[in-house]
Amino acid sequence: MKQNIYTIYVRTGDDPDAGTDSSVYFQLFGSSGQTEEILLPARDIFSFETSGTDKFILQVPDLGDLTRCCLRLEATSDGTETRWELKDVRVEDDDTDRTWTFAFNRWLVPGSAGSETVCAARGR
Repeated sequence: MKQNIYTIYVRTGDDPDAGTDSSVYFQLFGSSGQTEEILLPARDIFSFETSGTDKFILQVPDLGDLTRCCLRLEATSDGTETRWELKDVRVEDDDTDRTWTFAFNRWLVPGSAGSETVCAARGR
């Protein structure tokens, strides 16, 4: 199966408390398949911070035309309140120059469930 390289840009909101130090997981769905849930590793202490855009490179089998993107925020184990303002996710297919934008524009707050997952259909 053909492998594609996708460049993922995750944008955090502008609110002063929008950032998170919690674990963020990512999953893509397309017309030809889907990825497993993937941990987006924080590169440094500035990952997923207010007004920031984090870039990740993903090499997976070709998913075809992307249709949906899901992110999951996991609560911290130390009991502190976990929250994150997710603006949007842009995905670029490095092989075909196609780009998809998934708008979220919402807060993720895991609460007592331990994690919260949100999904967005592709923007046009």
